[in-house]
Amino acid sequence: MNQVLEVIKRRKSIRKYSSRAVEKEKIIKMAEAARLSPSASNKQPWRFVAVTDPDLVKQATASALGSINAWARSAPCLMVGCSVRKDVITHWIAEAASGVKFHILDLGIAMEHMVLQAEALGLSTCWVGWFSERKLKKILNIPAGWRVVSLLTLGYKHEKLAPKTKKKLPLEKILTFR
Repeated sequence: MNQVLEVIKRRKSIRKYSSRAVEKEKIIKMAEAARLSPSASNKQPWRFVAVTDPDLVKQATASALGSINAWARSAPCLMVGCSVRKDVITHWIAEAASGVKFHILDLGIAMEHMVLQAEALGLSTCWVGWFSERKLKKILNIPAGWRVVSLLTLGYKHEKLAPKTKKKLPLEKILTFR
């Protein structure tokens, strides 16, 4: 079977991590996967902050993610996905005309490239969408022109964790040919 599909099938959202630090080289490979992802007009409106300092990870997850994401405190790394809207035509005029937020879509594609690269490298991730952008920006000293859009917890899954396989909709429910 296709290697990419195997990685996709293997990937699960992990909410409990071992304390083992994530190697910088692996984070760089994830960033490279994101860098190579497509974007509207190739504007690449993404920036990433890899939070690996244990004190900053704890501070960010405790303060900015709230009690609903308390599980995130076990992650040894937090990947912060930010969008930067600069291009007048692509990021302002085209978005206003089409109603599509290309910078958000582009960042999602780039971060999913990171997720799949992480899985291929033996790492685990979980998307986090519930957080205080204002608190994160302050704690992590993120520039004013950057918008924090999404987070990934990142690390090695806890040894005793057996992630559940969730049932997916059958293909005929999600695909239509015309």
